[in-house]
Amino acid sequence: MEKGQFDYIYRTLLEVEKKILELYLSDKDITQQAIAKSVGYDQPNVGRKLKAIAHKFNYSESSLDWKEYLVKIFSQYKPDVVDKELIKHYGFYPVFMPDKPEEPDSPFYIERYQIRRCSVESQCYQEIERPGSLVRIKAPKKMGKTSLIKKIQSKANENNYISQYLKFNLLIEDSNISSVNNFIKGFNKNLKSRFPDVPEGPDWDDNNAKISCTKDLKALLLKLQKNLVLILDEVDEIFQYPDISKDFFAMLRHWYEESNNVKIWGNLRMVIAYSTEYHGTLDIYQSPFNVGLPIELKEFEKEEVIRLILLHQLDPKIVTDLMSMVGGHPYLIRLALYKMSQEELTIEKFLKEAPTDSGIYRDHLSRHLETMGKRSKIKTVFQEILKANSPVSFADKNREIRQLEAMGLITIQGNKAEVRCELYRKYFGEFLG
Repeated sequence: MEKGQFDYIYRTLLEVEKKILELYLSDKDITQQAIAKSVGYDQPNVGRKLKAIAHKFNYSESSLDWKEYLVKIFSQYKPDVVDKELIKHYGFYPVFMPDKPEEPDSPFYIERYQIRRCSVESQCYQEIERPGSLVRIKAPKKMGKTSLIKKIQSKANENNYISQYLKFNLLIEDSNISSVNNFIKGFNKNLKSRFPDVPEGPDWDDNNAKISCTKDLKALLLKLQKNLVLILDEVDEIFQYPDISKDFFAMLRHWYEESNNVKIWGNLRMVIAYSTEYHGTLDIYQSPFNVGLPIELKEFEKEEVIRLILLHQLDPKIVTDLMSMVGGHPYLIRLALYKMSQEELTIEKFLKEAPTDSGIYRDHLSRHLETMGKRSKIKTVFQEILKANSPVSFADKNREIRQLEAMGLITIQGNKAEVRCELYRKYFGEFLG
């Protein structure tokens, strides 16, 4: 059943049918007797009416009973009326468009591993418990950085730490990026606004922005006397302003190193996330830090993709075809599964349209194509990789190879490179060939 058909059937229900249905879906433990009393029906009629409603929504005798079927279809198309405990009981989680980070308790959040037997999430949890710690999270766009950050922040809150999340795109304003002083001053003002009860710190010195900001933060730590987890997301937004980013990251590194010298700085724990895709337009060797715990998010493995397929109530047999096109890229996988779960797409149509401008990935692909148009050296090397039938070596093109890898377009095994997935091979082979 498609969304439009579901909406039409729901609109045509009688008001008493909607009332019975919504009462049933609103409470996992509600009884038919309670529903009957609420609507003035006999108890046996409630069950018959609910089953009749299920048939209106195209229910047929199958492996699901009518009660389970109603929970399933409303979890899919109208989850706001379904009790969360009822959804959990039947295992029919509402499926949303993957245009936002996953919530910490989302069943669609899939943990990943950077080292054996310890998930990335566990590594980060352990690290923020260390005085003066720093976690650096890097990956191309749409790989799950912000979702991981939300998990870390949730854990920090569980630990009774104070956590503050700052997104750097909010700091990119003409007045802020006109100078290093203005940017750090804007950052400092943003941070201090989260603590209205904390008195003003030392006077700001326009000639020594890093010193002034450091004094203010130290005063804040002394006032709080609790662990502060400072979460900085999308810091790649300032990569394009090298004079600003150089001084700003130098200041953050100083804070990190001060925990070795001054006890109060041990109360500060930093989590920094940035996209590597900017390496298509910047010097690949520019990096915020080379200290702290580095976390690089990788693609999903086959078992993890199968888990997502099952959560979307789809046939796990599609895993081979799906991954043959997009590998284990989290966003590309989730978007395809969402479209299929909404019956907007079949696996056959997906395979045919995905690497075209009429497919579901056109925005994602066109962004990379635009970058290629501005970076001729990267484009030339990528074209050579696209034309090769097997992994190729580019010993004299290390800079361009690393930039393409950081953008998520290729993988490197040993000293050889190849296109990351069939989606990129077909699409860019057509437009760059």
